[in-house]
Amino acid sequence: MPSDGSFSPIPPAQPRFPSWRLTYQAVLSETDHKALFTRVEAAEAAILTRRADMAPNAADHDEWKALEEALANLTVVKREQLKYGVGNSPLAQIF
Repeated sequence: MPSDGSFSPIPPAQPRFPSWRLTYQAVLSETDHKALFTRVEAAEAAILTRRADMAPNAADHDEWKALEEALANLTVVKREQLKYGVGNSPLAQIF
């Protein structure tokens, strides 16, 4: 994530890896706080599944990098918008 607080740009969807990207983009465009939690979960699952399915090779380097950037951005969304890890968060009180 750039130091100005904006999200790292992820290249436009490409035919070879669109499914995880669609769930990720849904997170970035979500305005309903309650729906955001579900979208983040779905995006993380799609990204982690795709990453687990990938064979590590040079041909997948661009997608791997995009997956890592997306995961980093989801971490920011969870911390900043959903307040994961913040002491007064409803989720923090459960655990």
